[in-house]
Amino acid sequence: MRPLPGLSAIICNTSTANIRAAKERGMSMAITKEGVIALLEERRLEELAQLVAQKKSVLRYLNRLLSERESLLRWRAIEAMGEVAHRLAGENPEAVRVILRSLLWSINDESGGIGWSAPECIGEIIYRRSRLFGEFASIIIAHAEEEMLRRGVLWAAWRISQAEPGLLREEVKGLAEYLDDPQPAVRGYTIGFLDIMGERPNPARHLSLLEDGANVPLYEDGRLYQVSVSELARPWFFRQK
Repeated sequence: MRPLPGLSAIICNTSTANIRAAKERGMSMAITKEGVIALLEERRLEELAQLVAQKKSVLRYLNRLLSERESLLRWRAIEAMGEVAHRLAGENPEAVRVILRSLLWSINDESGGIGWSAPECIGEIIYRRSRLFGEFASIIIAHAEEEMLRRGVLWAAWRISQAEPGLLREEVKGLAEYLDDPQPAVRGYTIGFLDIMGERPNPARHLSLLEDGANVPLYEDGRLYQVSVSELARPWFFRQK
């Protein structure tokens, strides 16, 4: 796999080979931020989740990487949070609830900071374990009113709906209003969410979406790429009922 741009220089102190070698020898080793980056670069998410299960402090390195804006590394860290929660939930669901509450705290004014990627992480965790943690869906969706968090919340809504649409059935009307949002990503993620929920577009109001060339970042199967709002809108407009 080709290294991520700009990361190869810092992935040196703790390689995945070193981690695996220590594991095979039954030894414990200090996991550094560079080691976590190495695992994310190779998308070894199950191995990373196993490390977190053994040593919860490894989570702090994932949390630090979540502040990277629109980078592949950030999206892989979000995906990794879902994998970590999925593994922990099988042994200790309350530990995952602690993570979810911590993520929610990070986006409150009282926390002293903004958890830029907290909505996406919460959405990914619910997507992976919707039956266990579905009660958090409506809580994170309530933050759609906050402009700085809106794109993450709409992405979370789209992600959650892929696993359990029923969790967000009552949110459809309110979230549909964001088809007119000035942020292209919000418009795009709203389209994706409404499409999955089976809502049909109103051509009289939203025909302009078919000509909307603004870019929307998407993360899928380990890749980060761009599509236009119109590319998301066309299948939604012309999908047969």
